This record gives sequence, structure tokens and C-alpha cells, in this order.
Amino acid sequence: MAEKNGDPESHRSALGQALALLGDMWTLRIVMWVFIGKRRFQDVRKTLSISDPVLSRRLNALVDAEILQTHRYQTNPPRYDYLLTDRGLELWQVLVAMWAWDRRWAGRHHRDARTQLRHLPCDNVVRPVFGCGCCGAIGVTARDVRGKVDDQLLADFSYRRGRRSPSLTADIDATGVLGDRWSTFLLSDAFTGTHRFNDFQANLGISPVTLAQRLNLFVEAGLMTRDEPASARRPEYRLTPKALDFFDVTTTINGWAQRWLSEDGHSGLSLTHVPCGQELVPQHTCNACNQPLRRTEIRFEGKIGSL
Repeated sequence: MAEKNGDPESHRSALGQALALLGDMWTLRIVMWVFIGKRRFQDVRKTLSISDPVLSRRLNALVDAEILQTHRYQTNPPRYDYLLTDRGLELWQVLVAMWAWDRRWAGRHHRDARTQLRHLPCDNVVRPVFGCGCCGAIGVTARDVRGKVDDQLLADFSYRRGRRSPSLTADIDATGVLGDRWSTFLLSDAFTGTHRFNDFQANLGISPVTLAQRLNLFVEAGLMTRDEPASARRPEYRLTPKALDFFDVTTTINGWAQRWLSEDGHSGLSLTHVPCGQELVPQHTCNACNQPLRRTEIRFEGKIGSL
């Protein structure tokens, strides 16, 4: 991939930048805590049971990315808390999508299983419904959307290949999928219609061993099924409803990247809502009053867990 002044970031697609920044097991958990009001270093550290060096690196990266900003609340000695910038606040849709996916699929033992989302205008605890902000349709899924991947985003696969990722287990949640260097791209490729091992390998440039490990994990975790058609030499991998629901997470990240990381509004992944023929604008709707959710009109309540 072409580099500018030796920096591969300079030519990375907006979505590639977003996944590199947010595709980490800690980053969006930190953003969530700041979003609900835990803004001091020691509060986040205690809640997440995260080491000081790891937390410092993540906070510094979020400040450099203009998602967080520091605010000095004590002079002697100087102490700072962390506030979300406008760019950071607009990650709220990603947080909602991840929370909804975990509530639906991560199980009752998940750390956020007792968390609720309240829609303040109607004062109801809600389960957000994903839809298209252009035409107002609700219940939009990956099957309602046509995707086109730019060459630059494909090139970003190779860069992301060299990043270290944590070991995944079948007990997987949204941050686990995003935190793995291959899982998000594997799901995205499957969303576009890829089903066979050789096609995944060719599209992603992934080693056969790594691909086999991820596919086996996805089958074990209930994200894919392994079908062996009688007429095919190799099995085909099909997304389950659990995996298809993750489309909401990747789509909200893509929408955020288009708005905040792209100069021309193109992220590297174009998603067209087929029924209306327009670019899909991610939108969540309240299942109680059928009104679109707004950042200033929602509140997470209850016990929000740590790692």
C-alpha cells in the first residue's frame, strides 16, 4: 500500500482509520464510561480493572484522535478529567448498536446484561430498532442493503493484518469482535455475499491457518453455520441471525467514519438501501413511541459492568 512520508495512515480509507482506532477491546468501553459520566482516570481504571499504562495509552490515542479532550479540574497538583468532543459524542450510535447486540446475543452473564436504555421523551425503557434515516424504514438488515467496497479499503486489510489481536473465545461479545484484527473484515466480507473458504482467503489476503481458526470460532460461537452442499467440494459458510445483527454495529461505525474521518464523505464502503435507492443513513428508532433516537434524549441506566 502506498505511504506518505513512511506513514501508512496518510492513505488509509476513513473506515480503515475508524476500525484501526475503534477496533480494540478497550477503546469503546472507555468511550462508553466517559459518555455516561465517568471522566476521571481513576474512575475508569477502577471500573474496567485496566492497568495504568494500558489506560494511559488508550486515553492518549483518543485525545490524539480528537475523540476526547482533557479538562484540568485541579491545579496543585495538576489533575485532569476527560470529556467527549463533538466527534466523540457522535459515537453514541455505535455504543447503542453494540449495547443492543450484546443484550440480544451475549447472554445473561454479560457484564452489561442488567443495563437499560431509556428514551427520555416517552420515558420508556426501549430496545432500539435499526433503520434508514433517508426513507424512515425500520427493521433494516444486511439483506436490504447492497454494498460496494473501494480498492483502498481492500488494501487496508493488508495493513490490519499485521496488528496484534487478543485471543478470541466462543464466549464473544461486540468488543471482542471489534477487538480482533480479522473478525470485523471477515464479517464484512460475508455481508457482501462471500461464502467459501478460497474466496475469503483471496478477498482478505489472510493465511489459511488464521482463516480456518476464525471460521471455526465463528461456527462455535454461533455466528456462522458450516454447510456442505452435495455438489460442492468445499463447505460454505453462512451467516446466522446473530452475525447478521452485527451489521448494525459495522454500519454505524461506517456512518461515523463517513462524517468525521472523510473529507469527501466516502469511507471506503458504500451501502445502498435497496428499497429507497439511497445511501443508507444509520438511524435507531424507539420501539415504544416509534420516534428516532437522539443523543441528547437517551440515557443508559442500571449496572454497567467492567471487563
